[in-house]
Amino acid sequence: MSSRRVIATGKRSTEESTKTHVDISHVHAVKVLPKQCQRLHLIQIGCGGIGAFLGIHVARLACECFPLFDTVMVTFYDGDTIEEKNLRRQNFCPAEIGHNKAEALAFRLSTAWGIPIRAFPRHFSEKEAQPEYDTLTILLGCVDTTRARRSLHHALARWNTRNDTQAWLIDGGNLTTHGQVLVGNVVKDFDPRESFQLRPVCQSLPAPALVHPELLKRERRPANTQQRSCAELALGDPQSLTINSIIASHMADYLLRLVITKDLRRFATYIDMDTGSARSLAITSTEISRALGLHQNKSMGRAS
Repeated sequence: MSSRRVIATGKRSTEESTKTHVDISHVHAVKVLPKQCQRLHLIQIGCGGIGAFLGIHVARLACECFPLFDTVMVTFYDGDTIEEKNLRRQNFCPAEIGHNKAEALAFRLSTAWGIPIRAFPRHFSEKEAQPEYDTLTILLGCVDTTRARRSLHHALARWNTRNDTQAWLIDGGNLTTHGQVLVGNVVKDFDPRESFQLRPVCQSLPAPALVHPELLKRERRPANTQQRSCAELALGDPQSLTINSIIASHMADYLLRLVITKDLRRFATYIDMDTGSARSLAITSTEISRALGLHQNKSMGRAS
């Protein structure tokens, strides 16, 4: 028997055949331990399909973080304007039509929760990655283009150039009924052995684009073919009306476990709404090596 694993890049998908078996890797999974910092910065890139639903969770979780950090900052990025066609699938209302997505979401949530949320009405650029002293930065990627994901990937590298700070990327993506959530912080030369030196915890994970390089590959479309937006795709398929909120909920749980409860034991989750199933990859040296296509050296052992 075989099952599907679909990686959603926003405009295309890749299907991988996986053998069906009893997966007990979670039994040996370890917790990921981010760097201990005094300041926390939650940066959500994209406030449309997934992002408009995720923003609610980000505001709630930011409130939970105030007792844990000296400073908690929340920032939203999105360069798009709310249109009527967005209302079916994105978490906006008719009164917000014509407003920028990041600004509308930040205003609504800041007012509701009484916390400051900065909004930038533009698309995120890697040049905006400025490492901040003693700050744990969590990038929440809710984008649907390879160009935007490349910016996030390169920004992650820029943020992790200092020893007194650390950045992680939680990336979410989906198609009509399938999607995935990935988390990581190392953009190149990832060695699983270095991640498990301080047992029984994991100190680093491969960036989403290392696990799925296709996320950064440009889509090739036939000439004279106009690219359809996510909102336009949604208008033609009612099955996609719930997938955004489901991916957002999974991303929120990753954020909760990474920053607050500190018991995150998975680095990838694949959701299939056709079958109502979700499968995650456990944080073990063996599972990470398999995901990266690396040879598992016997000296690496099992992270347990």
